[in-house]
Amino acid sequence: MATGLPEHFWVPQERGRLMQFVAGKVRDEAVREDVVQETLTRLISYSRRHAVENLTALARTIATNLINDHFRAAKSRPTEEIDTDLACDQPLPEQILMHRQRLDVFTDALKGMPPLRREVLIRRRVRGETCEEIGKALNLSPDAVEKHISRALRQLHDHLEKAEKKRVKYDS
Repeated sequence: MATGLPEHFWVPQERGRLMQFVAGKVRDEAVREDVVQETLTRLISYSRRHAVENLTALARTIATNLINDHFRAAKSRPTEEIDTDLACDQPLPEQILMHRQRLDVFTDALKGMPPLRREVLIRRRVRGETCEEIGKALNLSPDAVEKHISRALRQLHDHLEKAEKKRVKYDS
């Protein structure tokens, strides 16, 4: 196809042929698009200055050169395997924020508990004391200690659930 016609007549047709040609040589779609775009840019520029008897042949030559340049440059770039041991073990900033918010909610829930219930919960869940030990220290029966723990956990759960609903409503 000779270039006597304006680009808008032959570029779409040539683009389709070129895309098929480049697809047979390059797997990466982004690289294919870049090669085709650069080829067409160079082809149009060249055809405006020179008479071209065979656009397809020139387009394939330009594309082949661009592909070779791409792979030659990729070979010369130093590459290293990513070492997964280098990954930071620290939590992400979003995770830190979520944990802090959850801790604030938990602290508020503890502050809202009656002092005896809070004391029983802390002794059991934080310090690891048995119900009998807590009962002796606070002058309570083991059954009363278990009821305090049960009510404290229910209160914590309800408080956390309310806070989560507020967060979801706020995020929406």
